[in-house]
Amino acid sequence: MKNHHHAFTLIELLVVIAIIAILAAILFPVFAQAREKARTISCLSNCRQIGLGVMMYVQDYDERFCPYFSGYDPANNHYYAPSLYWPQLVSPYIQRAAGNGQGGQSLVADLSGVFICPDTTAPTAAQQKSACGGYGNITSYGLSDDIVNWWEPDGVATTYVPVDLAQVSAPADAVLGTETYDWLCNGQMPGAALVLSYFDDAYGSIPYPKFNGADADLAGRHSATFKKTQYSQAPDPQSIDNTMFCDGHVKRMHSSALDTSGQYWSIGNNDQWP
Repeated sequence: MKNHHHAFTLIELLVVIAIIAILAAILFPVFAQAREKARTISCLSNCRQIGLGVMMYVQDYDERFCPYFSGYDPANNHYYAPSLYWPQLVSPYIQRAAGNGQGGQSLVADLSGVFICPDTTAPTAAQQKSACGGYGNITSYGLSDDIVNWWEPDGVATTYVPVDLAQVSAPADAVLGTETYDWLCNGQMPGAALVLSYFDDAYGSIPYPKFNGADADLAGRHSATFKKTQYSQAPDPQSIDNTMFCDGHVKRMHSSALDTSGQYWSIGNNDQWP
């Protein structure tokens, strides 16, 4: 007797393909959301490690926060060596960093991976040198200007001197640093090492008027319906910025909570600068 093998008909194959396509349409967005959730959690973990590194620095330096840039003496308007940005100053508490950039500064490629949010792409040393002059002011996370005093509101003299812990009235409520948009280079880097606060005045290119610094600098990378692409564009209000506070804890913050009031930026805990 001959064996008869049943083959799929064209209709059956089309039905199977249609079912697979439907399942893929349902599951692929779920998988993408799960991957983004994992990246957000990893980014929050980065903030925690950086925040702890900063707090260890604070304890070693008489409870004064690290400067944004160590090589400038405002008293005599003089730059001296070593001229290093804060990620390199904090790196010994996280992972010691090389200095292959301008004047021995650490490029992104020299730093621990915790300085790069998984939702951004780290540049090579050559890319950073070409685009940004090889300066060490590139990272996914920036310290608050209200802590490091590098860029003050209009009419206020810039001191360039970071505050000490005792000056922060409510450390658990004051932002130490958060995720940043690259406003210091070409807009294509992972971020900037300084984040302007709600109290700082940022300026767009002419004829754009000034606007608050948090609008200019917050990245708003997570849970965003649109991607920030320029300095003068505010992030999605519902997007998430993983944020470090002056007591060392970290929290997921909506961009709208950070760029619409001074509540989280005021070191005096009075919704005013400073």
